[in-house]
Amino acid sequence: MKSISNLRDYVVSMLSNMIRINSENPPGREDEIASYVAERLAELGLKAWIDRFQGRANALGSIKIGDGKKIMLISHLDTVPAGEKELWRIPPFSGIVKDGRVYGRGAADAKGCIASMLGCLKSLADEGWPINGEIIFAAVADEESENRGVRRLIAQGVKADYAVVGEPTNLNVCIAHRGSIFLRASFIGKAAHSSKPEKGVNAVYAASEYALRIEKLSKRFKIKHKLLGKPSLAVTIFRGGVKDNVIPDRCELIINRRTLPNEDLETIVNRLRDLAEKVSEKRRIKAAVKIDRYLPASETDRNEEIVKAGLRAVSKVLGKRARPRGFQALCDMTFLVHKANIPCIILGPGRLEEAHVIDEWVGIDQLVNGSRIYHELIMDLIGSR
Repeated sequence: MKSISNLRDYVVSMLSNMIRINSENPPGREDEIASYVAERLAELGLKAWIDRFQGRANALGSIKIGDGKKIMLISHLDTVPAGEKELWRIPPFSGIVKDGRVYGRGAADAKGCIASMLGCLKSLADEGWPINGEIIFAAVADEESENRGVRRLIAQGVKADYAVVGEPTNLNVCIAHRGSIFLRASFIGKAAHSSKPEKGVNAVYAASEYALRIEKLSKRFKIKHKLLGKPSLAVTIFRGGVKDNVIPDRCELIINRRTLPNEDLETIVNRLRDLAEKVSEKRRIKAAVKIDRYLPASETDRNEEIVKAGLRAVSKVLGKRARPRGFQALCDMTFLVHKANIPCIILGPGRLEEAHVIDEWVGIDQLVNGSRIYHELIMDLIGSR
């Protein structure tokens, strides 16, 4: 593998340059960074192209040598918005290198993963591509919103024997992640003048009671996953009222339920509907609970070759025994597992705690080790030496 100093310079340069390209989502502005990544892939000798669709863009590349198996490296180009830029001590799109870290929006989630993957590919290119098989690289759009990038990729029929999903796992091999259900609870009462509240039915009171019941329910989970712990439940948005002198006749809640592998969607939703029905009967108000969006949890069997190769690679590079972990957030793995039937692991530099925050950063040592781990994993699975 290329020298550590050269690798360090390369991955830091790649990440700093990508951070300087604003790819906030919303609105979803991946075209410029997709072009940048595709150019880098072509420089390394991969067949590279940009897939533009619905105003979005995926950057894709592949190299095939021999008839061995296919492994896909996949991460995402978009980031969450930087928010109020004056709150950042270091400008969010500067890509500044300081104290062994690279700072900026997307440093941890997930441009750092792309930089490490590019570093791995650069090392393999420098070695003359000592592989027997195919490497597919995908930097996709819209992971932070509707996952349109990976959906597009799967709709085009992508196939692979293994996949590594780049997300900030602190270089742990994660084989399971939680799913997510977004539900909309609506309460419809009766409007009245605020001087005569008894003439109306206050939808905010009913919705508030429902929210507090959800809070109690969120503390009573008994089920637990070995790697992911317990599920979670929270009210995340509360909307009600139209004017300060009108009893509100409508109130709406958005609820987020994070799920574990093998949990039943119908059972979860029925429990929340039962709670709403109890409130509606008590307060003589109409209530409805509907699913806005659902992405299931997924898990890869720890006996899959991709899992074992990932653990071996991490153990070798970091010099300590690696164990399978769980990833608490949702990611594109759910589509690769449930729609494309590809065994996956989630693995990348950076910590989830540093994602989506002010002054986001990733450690340079983690970027370098990420490249080395990806390299070892690929050589383990499809290396020709």
